[in-house]
Amino acid sequence: MTQYNDLFFRVNTGDTGDRNFGAESKNTIAYQSPDIIPQGLSPTPNPVNFFTGNYGSDVGQNLIESGDNYIYLRAKNLAGESRSGSVSLYAVPASLLLYPYLWAGNELQTSDKNVDNGNKNVIQADSGKIAVTDNPFVWRAPTPDHYCLISRVSNATHPNPVPTTAVGDMDQLTEFILDNPGFGWRNVSIVDANKPDYTTKGVDYTQGHAAAMVTFDIKCLNVPAGASVAFSAGTPGPSPLISLGETTVPQTLPDQDGNHNWHTGIDCFVPADYKTTIDYSYWSHGLAPLPGMSITVRVLPFVSDDHRLYGRLFTPEQLGMSPERSKALAGKRGIVLGSHTTVFR
Repeated sequence: MTQYNDLFFRVNTGDTGDRNFGAESKNTIAYQSPDIIPQGLSPTPNPVNFFTGNYGSDVGQNLIESGDNYIYLRAKNLAGESRSGSVSLYAVPASLLLYPYLWAGNELQTSDKNVDNGNKNVIQADSGKIAVTDNPFVWRAPTPDHYCLISRVSNATHPNPVPTTAVGDMDQLTEFILDNPGFGWRNVSIVDANKPDYTTKGVDYTQGHAAAMVTFDIKCLNVPAGASVAFSAGTPGPSPLISLGETTVPQTLPDQDGNHNWHTGIDCFVPADYKTTIDYSYWSHGLAPLPGMSITVRVLPFVSDDHRLYGRLFTPEQLGMSPERSKALAGKRGIVLGSHTTVFR
């Protein structure tokens, strides 16, 4: 095989899909594919545009310990026609020789808990164009260490099956890597810099059969000023994405009960039948929790005065929204339809 003719992952930014190896300075096989793209603890808005626009660069980041890391894939279509393919991603502790049997059983999921077992996570590109996952993979990186990520794209022309027993020596591993540009390889580091002290383990969210404008709110009770919080879900669909980046809790005055309350949130249009998992995180930054500290993520639909339920619902102020959020939702009424609370003791 010389020039590959399908969706492929590069071994480095200079890789053009030419598999007639010999010019090592250009085509060195290295476990640093720029097309496996760790992006940290927040999903990337408009990932197709963003990662297509910087195809000539490696924009991957280190993985953060104890948090949900979003990982995107991109592949260039070298075929003379439009191609699509189902993508998968695998993770395994660092190994100098990545025999497939070491990682075949470690397939990662997306925010909606989708593992690619039936062409569910599909990318597509016209001839010569770049395909990008808009539904990122999510990985809760373990303790600081080095890991390897392996990407795979599969279609009818190049199924690229994962061998589990056939690759057992160095010659076979060499042939597998050289002959399968539909697989990508990247060594990654897991760091503990700015790792969250706590992250939930996936709170299910199901929209139901009707689209709606939904407020996602995070309520901090007795969280020390200077600590920070965040929440996110990477599954595409809502506009904007359900994602509040790390946000610092400000100093607040105590209420009549002596508690410090603070809220913030975002408003998203969520399509019908949307499903995902939402996680929220807390960074103490070395600050001790105040007595009775808790963090709550709430789901609140707000409606205008022409809605049939308007007269039975509550104003933003009645629901404890901050002055800023109450101003943004002025004239609307809502209700807390669901919440998830973590109490810190």
